[in-house]
Amino acid sequence: MFITLFFTIFCLSTGILSSSLPPGFTLPCDISDESCINKFANILLPHLFTGIQDLEIPSVDPLYIDKVIGDISILKYTFYNSTIVGFKKCKVSNLKLDKEFTKLSYDLICPHLIMTGIYDITGRLVLLPVEGNGDFKMTSGKYFIHVESELKTTKGKTDKIHAHIKNFKLKCEPQEPLYFDFKNLFNGQKDLSDTVHKFANENWQEVANQVQDPLFYAIMKRIVTISNKYLKHVPLEDILRM
Repeated sequence: MFITLFFTIFCLSTGILSSSLPPGFTLPCDISDESCINKFANILLPHLFTGIQDLEIPSVDPLYIDKVIGDISILKYTFYNSTIVGFKKCKVSNLKLDKEFTKLSYDLICPHLIMTGIYDITGRLVLLPVEGNGDFKMTSGKYFIHVESELKTTKGKTDKIHAHIKNFKLKCEPQEPLYFDFKNLFNGQKDLSDTVHKFANENWQEVANQVQDPLFYAIMKRIVTISNKYLKHVPLEDILRM
């Protein structure tokens, strides 16, 4: 089985959508050749972020999420009308797919992500009390994201085989500083706002570990929804060498 099959499933599981491969693009890798797989994944990746207008499937960069809810013991936050940009510059490594095409894992290294939107927050940010609502912007340096997905196949109305992403698990780790800008903390009290921002920007790893999981799971849930919409329309035999 050639790497065309592997790449297609990989791209579908991450929401990197395209109606076809780039013209003349061939993938001479065997599925067991991980070095070759990773090389061609990063060649193919930029071509697969554009979305499919005919199927009303949007691009994943920028990615829009209407609501993210974080309820983390001592901290509660909600992000509204958020936009995330930067996925087009992510690189893939450690791609692995089992021979039954039911389990897929990979790493993404994203050099720069920016998220903007509206926030509402209350509780304690690690050590400090925090509250407020308004516009926000979060900017990251390099981010490591490990993804493990489970896939299943079913027959569609025409008896052709379709794939579906069942679930996923994430492990996220910021590898470079994050910068936080939350307007109107403490109803605009500058001293309190400056204290929280200074703490968050100096202790970005600890802050990220506290707040990142609800956010990244919401992002991946949105990407999986887009991916499964594509998979519902397009049978595997139309896009794979089976």
